[in-house]
Amino acid sequence: MKPSKGNYIPMKKYLIIFAGTFLCILLMQCKKEELTIPEDEVSLVIHNINLLRQNGCQCGNDYMPPVPVLSLNSQLQNAATGHARDMVQKNYFDHLSPEGGTPAERVSNAGYKGNFIAENLGRGYLHADQVVTAWKNSVSHCKAMMDANSKEAGVGMAQNYWVVAFGSL
Repeated sequence: MKPSKGNYIPMKKYLIIFAGTFLCILLMQCKKEELTIPEDEVSLVIHNINLLRQNGCQCGNDYMPPVPVLSLNSQLQNAATGHARDMVQKNYFDHLSPEGGTPAERVSNAGYKGNFIAENLGRGYLHADQVVTAWKNSVSHCKAMMDANSKEAGVGMAQNYWVVAFGSL
């Protein structure tokens, strides 16, 4: 018995429906890698930097004496997080954005009213202790972490891009 025209769906339409359904299921299964740093990792970056600041440390050939600990500033954190996300999305790794935006402009645009002091960047590290150790082993990054002029900081991370912005009110 031949199906009536009203119930008949040509094979081509079945394939289109199947392919569309398969594509939707596939896309729903794909998860975007988490772009933000877990709150405990933010705390751990600041904690590890503050341990260095409390104890003093060797930055290359220079001993950096103990300095007061940093407090976490949400505006600096927003600037740092925004820069980390921008680097991931635009596939670059630099203090200057492709549009020419500077660290000082980023913190100002985030509403920070204090003085911008420095910014450390890291890429390829999965955990806070790894990136802080890498910064400690780089003379310029180490000195930025130990700068007594810095009173507060903000940490951001996107995928494996890390940013810490230092400032002082």
